[in-house]
Amino acid sequence: MIVKPYILKTRSGLHCGIGQGLSDIDMPTAKEAISGFPFVPGTSLKGVLRDYFDGSGDAAKFEAAFGQAGEVPEFASALSFGDARLLCLPARSYFGVFAHVCSPYALRILRDILQQIGRTNLPTIPAFSNSGEYHAVVTTQTVLILPHDERAGAAQRVLLEDLDLLIDAQHRDATDQWAETICALLYQDGGDTTEEDRRIFSERFMIVPDDVLAFLCETALPVATRIRIGEDGVVEAGALWYEEYVPPETLFAGILAAENGRGIHRGFLAQDLMNVVAAQPIDCQIGGGATVGRGMVHLQFYR
Repeated sequence: MIVKPYILKTRSGLHCGIGQGLSDIDMPTAKEAISGFPFVPGTSLKGVLRDYFDGSGDAAKFEAAFGQAGEVPEFASALSFGDARLLCLPARSYFGVFAHVCSPYALRILRDILQQIGRTNLPTIPAFSNSGEYHAVVTTQTVLILPHDERAGAAQRVLLEDLDLLIDAQHRDATDQWAETICALLYQDGGDTTEEDRRIFSERFMIVPDDVLAFLCETALPVATRIRIGEDGVVEAGALWYEEYVPPETLFAGILAAENGRGIHRGFLAQDLMNVVAAQPIDCQIGGGATVGRGMVHLQFYR
């Protein structure tokens, strides 16, 4: 088996539904049961990419990669699509417009993904102390810090949504290195535009305690009011619902794995089948709400 990491970036709001919700939100987005962080199921990725590549190349190689169609297939697909797990959530900031908010838990997910391909020279993950007040670590070139408070001994702070966070300067070097690591995965094309994208991301990158990111995932995801119009041009009775979605600029990370072909296609090597999907970046639509602009994403594979 061979594996390849990928970064998924939302270009518009993304709603991967889980059916009817039990709270005030009728249609919540998919979240991990343990952490409460939003994620994109691997099944959603596989279905979208199967449709994306269907008919675009060698039919036998496509069938080996995605599996045989039909009610009783003779063999399974050689590609395994891992869930796309949260890496950075955008949150409104009092200064700098918004922040790319990460946490130690999200960084451990990325570290584990990169270690599967032999990346061991990774930055340290900041450890926050339980001092009774929440802290955040920003990069050296950040635009998120509030203007300096002239009072003696006043601490630097950032404001996210309703959160007032103290700046922790102890782990700033590691934060710079993590911002650089993520930028290298997301922006691989080179050139002036790529350098500008990396600079803008680094200026807004922030690491916060896991509790803070969990709070933002619970309270700060956008919620849209949706209606359904009947044939007479008015809202149908009872056709009003609230739909939660992941905002644009959210980053997810995951793994795509490939094995040699199975069944009648066992002659295909894993690398050949990996290249069916991961040879170049992909722009596609995932999840619900396609007709209202939801789910536009950019999928960047590790090179």
